[in-house]
Amino acid sequence: MSACDAPHDNPLDPQNGGALLGRLLTRRATGIAGATVCAVPSGRSCATDSSGEFELLGLPVGDVTVRFRADGYAPESAVITLARERIDTLTRYLNGLPAVTGCRISSHVFGQSWPPEPLYFFRLSATATDMDGETDVESVWAEIPVLDLTQRLAYDPESLSYATTILLSSLPVPSPETLVGRPVTFYVEDREGALGCGPECSVNRVIYDLPEPAFPAGGIDTVASDTTFCWHRFDHGFAVSYRCEVVRIVGGGPGGVVFSDATPGSGDTSVAVNRSALPSGDCYWTVEAIDAFGNSSRSKEERFHVR
Repeated sequence: MSACDAPHDNPLDPQNGGALLGRLLTRRATGIAGATVCAVPSGRSCATDSSGEFELLGLPVGDVTVRFRADGYAPESAVITLARERIDTLTRYLNGLPAVTGCRISSHVFGQSWPPEPLYFFRLSATATDMDGETDVESVWAEIPVLDLTQRLAYDPESLSYATTILLSSLPVPSPETLVGRPVTFYVEDREGALGCGPECSVNRVIYDLPEPAFPAGGIDTVASDTTFCWHRFDHGFAVSYRCEVVRIVGGGPGGVVFSDATPGSGDTSVAVNRSALPSGDCYWTVEAIDAFGNSSRSKEERFHVR
């Protein structure tokens, strides 16, 4: 028996049919482990190793469609022509899919000294990620079918999320109850055009009643030393936490928050404030009641003087 007549037991022997070796990579050129690589119509398949490498052996010669699937990535395919006397290689890059999580829409009511009517608005927020990195996120938006409205969200670097505010007065149906119980869906798109969709969410309540500050109040109180800001307990059948803010008044208008503090539960009715945290002159403060779903109601501004 001559050498060329010997049995071909080596699966990489080109004479044993088509052979395809390759690697599956992310857009960042790192290997994708555990992906499925399947050749059609032969049905042969394999999984990529920890480096994203794969091998398919004994394939029929000619045109073969190779399909790639990996969790978190858009599926792709490629057509390659295999020959019996050749080992072919293929490198493929998969697009990581975007995802949107932490979707929330909450209602907010802010009391005002002027105009006397409260300000109503809704806050939409979500976190968007992408398997190829957050810089691959192209846009995030929310769809509100009941209003036939699409609202784009902007990236907020402070909270590392996407958010937007919708004033009630800007809605075609300006009723605070318009969005209560109505589905809102958030979407994300990456730079390659792949889409991700979050679960439906909705506003579950509007807190119409405003918290009531007790001290300082009435525009006549003066703070000259460390003191305690007090409010009446906000008891409306559901748990809340509180957030207090003190704003400096400059030129008759707000000049920035100079003190902010949050309390953990419904039983709180006061917060201690150091005099050193307050600038001399006129200020105002507010107390905001916030429920477990992020809905809130904020008191009117109570003016006082710091000596």
